[in-house]
Amino acid sequence: MRYSIQQIKYEFLYALKEFDSDGNRWELAISDVPPAETLSRKGLTPEDYIYMGKPAGTPRAAQLVCDFFKDRYCMPLTSEDREDSPVCDWVIMFRSKESLPNLPDLLVSANNRAAAPSCPNF
Repeated sequence: MRYSIQQIKYEFLYALKEFDSDGNRWELAISDVPPAETLSRKGLTPEDYIYMGKPAGTPRAAQLVCDFFKDRYCMPLTSEDREDSPVCDWVIMFRSKESLPNLPDLLVSANNRAAAPSCPNF
């Protein structure tokens, strides 16, 4: 099953709201394989990350989803441009489990935390 741009954006926005609202600790990837395999290819241990991925309808749709999150939330994008890959249409959003807030972090105002990189929000 393939997902539309709006479906993928909705699911990713839900994850942002669930885990944190500013998105500065998440990363994006476009790949030709599902999320766990993509993280493994990047040399990361999937068990150490929170991730979600959806196959977009087309590679262009995957790129448009990533462009939205890059522009709106300043998320870094990692592309898997593999010569042996037919099509990179998986959109993957992930973050380290270590970056999740612990109890003391939850009691501190977001304004008092370390400043996030500057990114204009529209």
